[in-house]
Amino acid sequence: MASKSRGKQRGEDIQQEDVFQAVVIADSFNVRFAPITNEKPKSLLPLANIPILDYTLEFLVTAGVQEIFVFCCHLADQIRTHIRQSKWSECSSCTITPVLSESCMSMGDALREIHDKSVIRSDFVLVFGDTVANLRLQDVLQEHKKRLQDKTNPQNKNSVMTMIFQKVPPGHRSRNKEDDIFLAVDQTSNRVLHYQRVREQSKLQIPVDVLADNLDVQLRYDLLDSQISVCSPEVLALFKDNFDYLNRDHFVKGLLDNEDIMEKTIHMCVLNDGYTGRVSNLQMYDTVSRDVICRWSYPLVPDTQTDNQGQIISHNRHNIYTSKDVMLAKGCVLEQNVLVGRGTRIGSNTRITDSVIGKDCKIGSDVVIENAYIWDGVTIEDQCCVDTAVICDNVVVYACTSVGPGCVLSYNVKVGPSVKIEARSRLQAAKDMDDDFGDELTEADQDAVSMINYGSKSQAFLHQPPEDSDDEDNDLVQDMFGLGIQSESSTEASSLSERSSDDEAMLDDEELFYSELLDTFVKAKEDNYNTENLILEINSLKHTYNIAIRDLYGMVMKGLIEIPLRDSQDLEPGAQLANVKKNFVRYKPLILNYIKSEESQLDCLHALEDFALSNKTVSTLLVKLLHILYDADILSEVVLIKWHNMEKEEEYKAIAKQVAPLIKWLEEAEEETSDEELGSD
Repeated sequence: MASKSRGKQRGEDIQQEDVFQAVVIADSFNVRFAPITNEKPKSLLPLANIPILDYTLEFLVTAGVQEIFVFCCHLADQIRTHIRQSKWSECSSCTITPVLSESCMSMGDALREIHDKSVIRSDFVLVFGDTVANLRLQDVLQEHKKRLQDKTNPQNKNSVMTMIFQKVPPGHRSRNKEDDIFLAVDQTSNRVLHYQRVREQSKLQIPVDVLADNLDVQLRYDLLDSQISVCSPEVLALFKDNFDYLNRDHFVKGLLDNEDIMEKTIHMCVLNDGYTGRVSNLQMYDTVSRDVICRWSYPLVPDTQTDNQGQIISHNRHNIYTSKDVMLAKGCVLEQNVLVGRGTRIGSNTRITDSVIGKDCKIGSDVVIENAYIWDGVTIEDQCCVDTAVICDNVVVYACTSVGPGCVLSYNVKVGPSVKIEARSRLQAAKDMDDDFGDELTEADQDAVSMINYGSKSQAFLHQPPEDSDDEDNDLVQDMFGLGIQSESSTEASSLSERSSDDEAMLDDEELFYSELLDTFVKAKEDNYNTENLILEINSLKHTYNIAIRDLYGMVMKGLIEIPLRDSQDLEPGAQLANVKKNFVRYKPLILNYIKSEESQLDCLHALEDFALSNKTVSTLLVKLLHILYDADILSEVVLIKWHNMEKEEEYKAIAKQVAPLIKWLEEAEEETSDEELGSD
């Protein structure tokens, strides 16, 4: 392998085929994260506090790529400055060169620009600058080169691209509607015969000649397109000669439709190991962020990466990541899958779970943050709630403000105090420059509307997408975190039908999750898993099936009861109870990992209610099970009494009556304790 391309300038003789090159498209021409990308290119948006582009470059450098050309158009100066000021400027194993152009409107334009500069001299990797992956590119490169050297098969010799896929079943959270593809492949040679993006079509069509002219055709709908390809230099010339190739999909379709004329073929490679994810919209931003925090992308995880200031992040149990100079007040709880950037201060009694907090943030007391992405320099005052939202740099959320699911608060926005930001709101700090809108409302009127909707101290205006923007792009922006929005043209009947199918899909996901959870418990017992590994397995399943954390509490408890009961179904009730108690003792650290707050204890009790209604054995043992959990300090008497005193539906009243003696005993014990304390005083 040659060391670097600049070695050629020193007179070193580098063979063309020895240089492993890559082209990174740092612009996403078809998708804008409006209003976020108005001020920063998407490839520089922070993912687990590191710019997304850095993950892409780390992936390529680790794979042995020696020359990387980063093509940038939108806000190109920011990307060039970032590369110059980051660790990549001193990378000893690879040369990274920004290629700037302000006139390009598509990936095809970018590749034609690359062709004109004559910088690609060998097979190269084509990848987007918003990709996180840890795949073995060297294996794919060798397979691609070996195919070209195969003189026995002309179709192999004419191959110009090897597309990389991973096997991911439909419905998996890492697939979204723009990623669903349908493939026809020659099973013997892995040659792509038909490639089609599904885009929620109910019917798929395949050309008859694909089936008639090939003996061993395999139809695939279980693959995720990584959008990473190993290409021959001819690809650039083909883009140069065909201006209707606007993106890679157009290129693939053009070659497949004209294969007989152009005599060029495309092949595929399915990798079973490794991770890949592309941040193509906000739903995938959320998905990939979770995967990085949960370490599916290892070694591309927060504690192995550094930012421009060289911050070092430590990794602790339950995937808690903290940087230096973090200040956590007494009573602050970081539950799981949380990253906190350097210089951030978090107040007392604040609870954070499944979230990323950036650098130099100020989080007040009694704040609840769940499934959120808080960027740098953000201030969130006391008693605020942020749920499933993106909050950009230097935003201020004043006291007692609630930010609803799917919200995006762009740079420098201020909201509050004491307001509720409606779900899926996209707010920006400056008004849209729209003449028609300005004719309807004066500047003072717009400010007044902002104060009414977003608080007396607010500086926030609703972002309106341009009227001439692509409908498909609008759908991607609106589909934030997978929270879809019904179109106005939908009829009431279709809405009811969609809701019904969604409910069924959710039910199926919960059933599949619970089935795999039981299998995990069985495997954990057989292989003697330690608690940390078991928690990691359960959390992975949770994210795979998109299970709410509140549902998880009850399912874990239900599974720990069902497994020993299933193994001892022929025994007497006393022996069955003993087996369940033994399981509780064994997995007490696991239980306490999930069931530790008053809210989680109540969720657990509600799940046990439902379990008792559907299982006669559990109904018989319920009182004793609750007593065991109370004695083990898993359920507190305060929560048990509170749960029992809640208003019950008719079907649960029998259970309340059944456990009444236990509750009475707890209340009496509490009264005796109070009397003793008074007597001692």
